[in-house]
Amino acid sequence: MADALKLRVETRDPAKNKGTGTRVSRRLRKAGRVPGVIYGHKQDVVPITLSNTDVDAMIKAANHLAELDLGGKTETVLIRDVQWDHLGKAILHVDFARVNIEELIETEVNLDYRGTAEGVADGGVLEQIVHNLTVKCPAGAIPSTLKVDVTGLKVDQGLHVRDLVLPPGVVVDADPDILLVHVVLRTSGDEATEAGAESGSQPEVIKPERKEKDKAD
Repeated sequence: MADALKLRVETRDPAKNKGTGTRVSRRLRKAGRVPGVIYGHKQDVVPITLSNTDVDAMIKAANHLAELDLGGKTETVLIRDVQWDHLGKAILHVDFARVNIEELIETEVNLDYRGTAEGVADGGVLEQIVHNLTVKCPAGAIPSTLKVDVTGLKVDQGLHVRDLVLPPGVVVDADPDILLVHVVLRTSGDEATEAGAESGSQPEVIKPERKEKDKAD
């Protein structure tokens, strides 16, 4: 289970923020803030802002569960949506959904492949096919990642959803036969491509033969 990320937020009055969403977001961003909302559990939607620093920490941590401090009142939430600008650099808006840590929720969790497969030493290549999976579990038991140990994999061996070692209370919502990762034998074509890239070889330039007349001269 990942620890809840603790963030301090401020409520805001949308009526005072004139203009389009992008314009308001840009204005808040210049002030070091990002707009967002808290919703769910049949309670009122609460418009908020939080600091750029906290948002950046939230994204880097890839955390699902957060505790928002609204000046003495704490809201336990899930990060449900993050809106980016068209360049994918600046965050425009963040949506938080209220949760009870005991309630069952569904969310995506990244796979964390660990170790060096035995087959790599035998000329194989490790191919990661799936990078995240949807899980169902109590909100308070969401794992930060699902760890996958690939150490024992030999050439032509792989791991499937059914092979995952899951934390207590966590269920993967996927076909157990889905292949997650495997080791395949390196082909001669792959080796030739790598050898050419490493040597930096260039195609041989064949010079035209000189004519007999040139030789006579």
